[in-house]
Amino acid sequence: KSGEIASRNNANALNMLPKKLTWSKAAMKHPHNAFIVNIPVEVKEELYEAAMSAYEDGVSVDELDAAGYFPVDSFAALKSFSVSVRNSLLHETGLVLLKGLDLDTFSAMDELADPDQVVACSKLAYYIICSHIGTVDGSVRGKLFDVKNNHINAMDGKNDNVLFSVSDCEASWHTDGASKDKVYDCVGLLCINPSRVGGKSKITNSCNAFDQVENILPKFIMHELTRPIPRDILENGKGRGNDNIGTQLSRADSIMHLRISYNSYPIYVTQKGRMRFRYMRHWIETAHQKVHWRLPTMLRIAMDVLDDTLTEGCCFHERLERGDILICNNSCVAHGRDAFQDVPGQPSRHLVRAWMQCHGVDLYEASKR
Repeated sequence: KSGEIASRNNANALNMLPKKLTWSKAAMKHPHNAFIVNIPVEVKEELYEAAMSAYEDGVSVDELDAAGYFPVDSFAALKSFSVSVRNSLLHETGLVLLKGLDLDTFSAMDELADPDQVVACSKLAYYIICSHIGTVDGSVRGKLFDVKNNHINAMDGKNDNVLFSVSDCEASWHTDGASKDKVYDCVGLLCINPSRVGGKSKITNSCNAFDQVENILPKFIMHELTRPIPRDILENGKGRGNDNIGTQLSRADSIMHLRISYNSYPIYVTQKGRMRFRYMRHWIETAHQKVHWRLPTMLRIAMDVLDDTLTEGCCFHERLERGDILICNNSCVAHGRDAFQDVPGQPSRHLVRAWMQCHGVDLYEASKR
C-alpha cells in the first residue's frame, strides 16, 4: 500500500500538462446529455452503508482513510464507476455532474438523526467517492472545505486574504488555487443546501475559449495570456482574513512585494494538444494593487476579451440541487457563481469542496493494465 501511495504522489501535477479537452457544439447545446451522470443504485447503496458505518464508529472525514478503514471488497461497484468518472474528467469532457445521491437517506436510516448527523454522513459519502476518483488533497485547507457565507465581503479591498468561498458575493470565472507551486487536477462541489436566492453555478470551457481568443487577438496582445503574471497570495487555512500575528507579519508590504513577485505564472500554458488554464482576474488585479504596479493596458484588454469569450461559451448556468456533485477538470474548465442571499428561517446555502489529484492515480491504474 505504501508503494501505491508513493507512486501516486510522485506524479507531480505541476510537471504534468493535462490534455486539451474541447467541447463540441452538440455538447454545448445539450449540456445535460453531455455532462450529467446518474449514480448507479449499487454505488449509492455502498456509499450509504459505508458513510453510516463510519459515522456510527465515530470516524470523521479527517480521520478516515477510505482505503484502509473499510474491508477490501467494500466498494466493488464504486471502484468501477470511479474509473469511468475519472476517464471523463481527464480524457473526455473534463466535466461531470453526478446526480442521484439522496442525502435524506441518512435520516431514513436513523430515525433519531439530526441535521448535523445528516451533514456529517453526507460529507463521509462525498469524501469516499472523491477518494476513489482521485487522491483528495487536504494539504492547504483540509480534506473538505465548507463553502458557505461567513458574512465577509471578498470584494471589499479592506478585507485582505479572504476567499470567495466564505462570502456571498459573485465569483467570476476562475480555476481553483492561486499558488505558483500548487495545482489541483480536479475540483468537486457537493450541494448540501442549495441557495434560495441567486447562487447559480456557471461552467465554461477554457480550451474552447483559447482557440477563439487566439483567432481574435493580435499576437502581441495574446502574449499577455501566455506570459507569467503575478497573482495575489492566499494563506493556507480558512480564508477569512488575517486572524493571527504570524499571518499579519508575513503580509507586511515589503514581504508581500517579494511573495507576489515570485507568485507569477501564465494564464495559459500550451504544448502540442495539452493545456493548463489558471485564472481568476480578481487575484491578478489585487496582486498589482498590493505591489503598486499599474495593470498593463495590453493585459487588461486581453482579459476583457477572455472574460467575454468565457461568458459567451457558458453552457451551464443553473442552481445545484441537494445531493448534486459537480466535478470539474481544473485545467480545462472554468467555473463561477452568481451572488446569493440566504433567507432567514431557511437552510443557508452550503456546498462542500474537495480538491483532487487525479493524474497520478490515472497513470498508476494504467500501469496495472
